[in-house]
Amino acid sequence: MTVETWPLAPASTDDSATSPIVSSFTTHLPGAHWALHASRTWTRRMVTILGWHANVQSAVEVVSRLVDNGVKHGIPDTVPVFKRQLTLTVAITESGSLLIDVADMESVFPDFEAAVRGEKGRGLWQVARLGAQVTCFLPHEAGKTVRAVLSPGSVDL
Repeated sequence: MTVETWPLAPASTDDSATSPIVSSFTTHLPGAHWALHASRTWTRRMVTILGWHANVQSAVEVVSRLVDNGVKHGIPDTVPVFKRQLTLTVAITESGSLLIDVADMESVFPDFEAAVRGEKGRGLWQVARLGAQVTCFLPHEAGKTVRAVLSPGSVDL
């Protein structure tokens, strides 16, 4: 099995991902499947409050897939059930992009690039198909963060 490593900050060729953050919201979710419903409801509300000018449903779908991956693959079996947790952050940048971060408790992501291409499951591939730029990086604390960046677009009607 190949394990890829990431820098302490995400690499990006897209200026929208490095644009200063204007506003953000963070929540903690249980590392359980019911976190999917909670994350979808929370995201719809927070993205609306942030005033993101694009397809809110796409943002909700991106979050849903990232949280599902985090629950399924981002929590080591050795972590007791009552300590299993994900952290979800949504932020709007100065350029109007939406940053979605899902941090989990697993500090490796074997074959990340293959996963984004759809060669290892479909979750991250679907996130990319929804128009997100997907990266993964190691934060300063334990675990990893998968980031999806969605560009601004037309407002949902």
